[in-house]
Formats: sequence, C-alpha cells, structure tokens
Amino acid sequence: MSLFKKTILISFALMLAAAAVTLYLYLSPALRKHNGSVHVIYIKEGDGAAEVIEQLKTAHGLRFPFVFGLLAERMHLNNGLKKGRYMVLEGTNMVGLVRILREGRTRSTNLVIRPLSGLEKFAAKCGEKLEPDSIDYIRILQDSAFLSALGFTPATVYALLLPDTYNVLWHTSADELLLRLKQEYTLYWNETRKAKAAQCGLTEFEVATLASIVAKETNKNDEMSMVAGMYLNRLRINMPLQADPTIKFALNDAGLKRILNGHLQVQSPYNTYLNKGLPPGPICIPSKQAIEAVLNFTEHPYLFMCAKEDLSGYHNFAKDYRSHLINANKYRKALDARGIQ
Repeated sequence: MSLFKKTILISFALMLAAAAVTLYLYLSPALRKHNGSVHVIYIKEGDGAAEVIEQLKTAHGLRFPFVFGLLAERMHLNNGLKKGRYMVLEGTNMVGLVRILREGRTRSTNLVIRPLSGLEKFAAKCGEKLEPDSIDYIRILQDSAFLSALGFTPATVYALLLPDTYNVLWHTSADELLLRLKQEYTLYWNETRKAKAAQCGLTEFEVATLASIVAKETNKNDEMSMVAGMYLNRLRINMPLQADPTIKFALNDAGLKRILNGHLQVQSPYNTYLNKGLPPGPICIPSKQAIEAVLNFTEHPYLFMCAKEDLSGYHNFAKDYRSHLINANKYRKALDARGIQ
C-alpha cells in the first residue's frame, strides 16, 4: 500500500475517532448522578454562559465544562438565556441541556400559603421557594401605595393571603406575586360570599379579621361556626370581643400560654379588652375554614366561651357571666393542677 493511501486511511480513521469522541461528549449524560432523578437549575437576571457553567460545575457535577462552553457558544446560548427555574432529567445529554436552557423551558414551583402564619413567616416561605429575597416581600407587604392600588392596607393585607397551593414561576417578583394573589382573592370573594358577609353585617376585610380570631381561638373545624356566632353576638350588642389571641398579637408574643390581668392593659388598637369592635385587621392569615365558619356562623344565644377543663381544645359556652365564671374557674384549676403558668 502506498504512503499516500496509508496517510488517507490514517486521516480518515482519525476523523472517525474525533467524530466518535465528539458524539460521545455531546450525547453522553452532561451532569453527574446525584440523589434525585432531576437537577434543578436556577438562572438569575444577568446570568450568562459563564455563570451557568460555574453553577453546573459546583452544584450539578458538569462533566465536560469546556465542551459545554463550546456548544453553548455554537448554539448561541447567551442570546436566548432566560432567567427562571429549570428542571433537567438525570441522563440528559449535553446538547439537550443547552437546548433546554437556550429555549427557556422554565418550570414553575408550588408556593404553599399556610393559615395562621404571620407576615414574617409568609415572607420567609416566599424567599425560600422563589427568587426574590424575603426582604422584598416584607417591603411590598408594607408598601402603602402599592397595597392601596390593590384595595388593601398594611393592616388588612393578611386578608389578601388566602391559604392554598399556588403554581408560580420561580422568578416571579414580589409585586407580581401579590397581583396574582389579588386575582385569586377576587375569584374567591364571589357574589355568594359577598352576600353572606353582608348578612353578617361585615365587610370582606371584617370577615377575614374575625376569621383570624376564630382560627386562633380554636383549631377544631367543627367548633369554628360556634365561636364565630359568639363573637357576632358580642358585636351586635357592642360588647368587647375580649379575644385573648388579639392580646398575644398586640404583645407580639404568639407563644404566650396564659393571659394575665397585666397583659390586658397593653395599649394597642388590637387589644379587644380595652377597645370595642373588631381590631384594625386580621391578626394572622385566616384559614378558609374559619372564613367559611364566619360566613356560615351558628346562631345561638351564647356570649361567653372558655376552654374546657379537659384541655381538649374545645370550649364551654355560656349565656351569662355567672355561668362563664364557673367554666373559667374549672379551666383555671386545670391549668394550676398541671403547673401551666
């Protein structure tokens, strides 16, 4: 065989080998295996191919960074890179990975708003699940001008945060999230619920405020309508609500186990012992069960309630103060017997 033919064959073999290596690099899994079956990649505003490569290397075990860089340049990744949350199945090859990022195939995430939470916990949960920092959510929840445009105030914004699971894009901004929640709020407060609120003599915000108190008073769904009915009885005769959860809110002490006389003197518009009527707004994110309990309250003659002495979480109800004192004494003795201060 002549030298020329040998050279041709060697060159062809090298080309085949190079093509095979390239094919292997492009089509073999781009990321190393890890505990799960999906890699979650976060692209922030301003990130380019270099930032993506660094994240893939440190967090996802990118196998061939140099090859990824070449492919990203060839496929013009920087020109179409969109911020967001991306999910890449384990075993995805290099071409598939670049294509997912270049085409902006972002994935949404589930944000769960839980009842009874305070604004700080809500903001922390948002900061944990979404791109903006929790501080961004605290800021928007205190932005009077922005909230006013939505029809709320910093005192009533709790009513906007209806507990549910919301599917949102990871890079959703704080103001965009509240705009989305306003849409959900409008859908929830349909004509039927508005009519029931009017029958209670309450506005939507007042329903949410009373529901937040009811939800803090009892965790028994089957008792909520009874508790709501009792407070509505008090509102009708202009009697102070005297709701212990409002004292905890006024004192900013959610862990307070026993309300003493000294606590009842705290100067706050949320002190329902010193002030008649409802407080300025909800004291937590009210559960939907509590909202429905207010809208569908149980009619009864009771004006007083006290936790049962069996510490079951249920309450004894009374029509008059004398009967209430008997119930309260039973509860006080039960606390003393258990050493609860």
